[in-house]
Amino acid sequence: MPRRADTQENTNTAEPMEQQVPFEVTITEHNPERGVLATADVKVGNMMTIRNVKIKEDDYGLTVTMPRTKVPHAEQYKDSVYFADKSMKQQFDQAVEKAYQENVLAPVLDQDEAEEEMEQEESAGMNMGM
Repeated sequence: MPRRADTQENTNTAEPMEQQVPFEVTITEHNPERGVLATADVKVGNMMTIRNVKIKEDDYGLTVTMPRTKVPHAEQYKDSVYFADKSMKQQFDQAVEKAYQENVLAPVLDQDEAEEEMEQEESAGMNMGM
């Protein structure tokens, strides 16, 4: 009887497992240029840092744009860094958007709320004296 080679059962599923890579985002500038809300540096795990990631707002909401370089001898630009996996790009975008909202939008909203509270206290104080 011929010997059969041991075969391993393929345990891969149709969907690839999503990897969780830690993204550490630092907002570096607010409104650095026209059409750009902020720029950020993003540390990807302990592997690398991507600088000059732009955060823009368009008709669809916040958009994260990777740094770009000009193609020699052409009037085109290409992303300097890109993800091979769409889910990784989504995680990256979410991390950058979250950092932007926490570092830029939250302090503005907190300041607006504090001003409203002060106005309410002032108007309440004026009413009590009358």
